[in-house]
Amino acid sequence: MTAGERRFAQRLEAKLEDDYLCWYDVPVGQSLRYPDFIVLHPKRGLLILEVKDWNLATIQSINKVNVALLTLNGVKHKSNPLEQARQYAHAVTDILQRDPQLVFSSGRMQGQLLFPWTYGIVFPNISRKQFDSTDLGEVLGSVDVLR
Repeated sequence: MTAGERRFAQRLEAKLEDDYLCWYDVPVGQSLRYPDFIVLHPKRGLLILEVKDWNLATIQSINKVNVALLTLNGVKHKSNPLEQARQYAHAVTDILQRDPQLVFSSGRMQGQLLFPWTYGIVFPNISRKQFDSTDLGEVLGSVDVLR
């Protein structure tokens, strides 16, 4: 667990009510994808979160597919974290949709989950003010990013 993931886990523990369930770094599906956090509330639904300990100075460039990060060993190319979270969310929901008790049995929503779900990114080392002062929101969508 990274320092940012640890801080975020502590924040979840402190802020969420007792009826939330949280999982950290659990394998999902046959491809064994590992979302950082899966948060479930019985009435509010499912949230898949990817936590990145990056700061603004390390993000060299970003597009909808990749991000270039400045590291001690030079520039490293990684997957866009929002796309990563999206793929994790689809892996989780694809599995859950196999359970007939979790999906609509008829109508226009037949086969879809009975509860809402979404995904996002957490940047524990970037404040909302810092994030909003950049063009990262154009690529990542500011509502999909938590601080």
